[in-house]
Amino acid sequence: MYSIYKNNETRHPIRPAQLRRVRSAHRLMSNFNFGAQCAPYMAIILLICCSACAGNKQDAQKKPAVLPVEVSAQTDRTTATLSESITFTLIAQYDKNLTVKLPEVGTQIAGLRITDFGEDGPREIDTRLVHKKWYKLQADIAGSYIIPSQTLSYEADNGTRELKTPQIFIEVKSTLKQGPDALKDIIEIKPLEEVPFNWRPYIWAGCAALVVICLGIGAFIYYQKRKKKAEELKKPAHIIALEEIEKLKNEHLIEKGVVREYYFRLSDIFRHYIENRFSIPAVEQTTQELLPEIMRLDAMNAPSKSGVRDFLNHSDMVKFAKYVPAEDEVTLNEQNVVRIIDETKIEEILTKSSSIG
Repeated sequence: MYSIYKNNETRHPIRPAQLRRVRSAHRLMSNFNFGAQCAPYMAIILLICCSACAGNKQDAQKKPAVLPVEVSAQTDRTTATLSESITFTLIAQYDKNLTVKLPEVGTQIAGLRITDFGEDGPREIDTRLVHKKWYKLQADIAGSYIIPSQTLSYEADNGTRELKTPQIFIEVKSTLKQGPDALKDIIEIKPLEEVPFNWRPYIWAGCAALVVICLGIGAFIYYQKRKKKAEELKKPAHIIALEEIEKLKNEHLIEKGVVREYYFRLSDIFRHYIENRFSIPAVEQTTQELLPEIMRLDAMNAPSKSGVRDFLNHSDMVKFAKYVPAEDEVTLNEQNVVRIIDETKIEEILTKSSSIG
């Protein structure tokens, strides 16, 4: 038999079955107390696990999908003074299998001067290509400016795609002081002072002008003397023409089959003779322009005029109409030219010896 004493009091004896129930109740209460003590810790662990799972889910949701092409535009400053420059940078990041070309923005920036520009890339960074273009901008007038949106095009599987950058607003301020204090730096104009007139610059300028005039007169006299000597020693026109014809014959162009070039050369020699002999611009004139003036010459007889007309018309046919003359025609035309020169020549007597230097 068992007894339970409390407060020095004696209770009735407890039977074994009752004792087992009491012990079971004690064990149950002990287990309950242990669970109650561990519950706060279990709740904290469960809360941490839930937070971690929610954070991973949010990170997965926040991580954006990587686009095949990304473009951005930026400036190193949005506020500047007139003495400061602004660097505008255009950046494109894209996959290596795409071909992307950055737009030319030079003509799209209004009001801002481009003082310098450059390009970087494309070069590979983290398995993608990065291409940059930069521009140094500077304003001449204070005010607000807008760098417009830039459009980048590229070819994708579903066709041509376009990406646009946002506009960028720039504020340019003047370095001058504003407000009432701005006028404090202005100094009043000093009164006029009488400056004595200095004649020295005018005297030197007059002497220099006199020297220049004397040099000009001396050069003119020297040139006239040289020109006179050259005219005295100049060969007559018919001598020059006959010598050129002789040189042309010695080249044997007819034998070589270059008849057309031969007529060009012979016609040029004859026209120079007419120009030097009769003071007619025969080299620059066409045959239709030259023949009327030839017909009006008093210093040339009718047979010579007829010979000039026949030769010029015949040479034009060879030069421009691709007419191929026979060998006897070539010889006859050459003799005709020599005959006209001999009939119209003027025998000139040299007034000075050729030894004059």
